[in-house]
This record gives sequence, C-alpha cells and structure tokens, in this order.
Amino acid sequence: MNIKQFISHFLIALMMVLLSRVLISGLDSPNFVIGNYLWLPIGAAILSYLLFGFKVFPGVLLGYLIAEVIIEGSIADISQREFLSRTMSSLAPIIAISIMRVFSLSNFFDEDKINIGHIVFLVLLSAVISTLLKTFFVYQTAEKFLADPVGHIGSYLVGDMIGGIVFIYIGIKVFSAFFAKK
Repeated sequence: MNIKQFISHFLIALMMVLLSRVLISGLDSPNFVIGNYLWLPIGAAILSYLLFGFKVFPGVLLGYLIAEVIIEGSIADISQREFLSRTMSSLAPIIAISIMRVFSLSNFFDEDKINIGHIVFLVLLSAVISTLLKTFFVYQTAEKFLADPVGHIGSYLVGDMIGGIVFIYIGIKVFSAFFAKK
C-alpha cells in the first residue's frame, strides 16, 4: 500500500466517524449516564476497519476527537473522561474483530457478498465490548454512574447496537460499489 492510499483511507475513516458523530449530537443527553440511543459512530468505526483494516485506527480516534471539539466548542471543554470514552469506542470494534478472527467467525465477505449475519454479530459484540470498556475503565467511579449503573449500561448497549446496525446498513448501500470490487 502506498502513502496516498493510506492517507485517503485515513481521511475517509476520519470523516465517516466525524460526520456520524456530529450528525447525532442533537440526540445526546446532558447527563452522560444516559447514552445516545442512535450511536452511529460505532458503525462508522466498524465499517472503517472492515473496509481499510486496523491501520485507520488513528483516523477513527481523531474523527471522534475532532467531532467532540466541534460539539463542545473548544478543545478545553473536552474532559479526560470524554477522551477515554472515545478511545474505548475506537478500540472496541478492533477487539471484537480480533475475537471473531480467533474463533474463525470473521468471514465478513463470502464470494464477494457481504455476510450480514457476521456483520450483525460484529456490531453486537462491538457494542457489548464498548459498553463494558467504558463502564469499567471510564465511568466506574463517577457519582452519576453509581446512581444508575443499569440504566447507563442499558442505554449505551442499545444505542451502540441500533446505531451500529443503522450505519452499517446505510454504509453497505453507499459503499456497495466498493464492496463489489472487494
């Protein structure tokens, strides 16, 4: 792979995550304990990794972070919790894809056709991993989280699952020409 291809893949991944995050910002709850019920960026991250591989991780993470700067208004308004949460959101699909490869469940494309069952399982597994990572490494000591951990976990799981499936479905339609080449 040449540098031009890497840069284009990096920028596509960055833009997918950034635009999907900014697009749903109006659905965010002011209380971080309640997750966004249409978390499209997890689908953008998954699709980025499926299309371009794990090498676009910096683009995915940077897309999340730039979107948060745009949403919050400045870089000074981004908390450590927000940075860690977006890092976990960027890593979760990589972990899920790796787990599926270890168990030989990662054949996402069969004879140039998308294996939608494996894609849906990947979205669900990514949602579980993302929610658990954020729960145990980011929010576990927050006073608001401790008041309603079940509501937190439930809303994050549902939002990741719905948003991931919606984005992947739309992405498959948009990138169908690319999938046909692959």
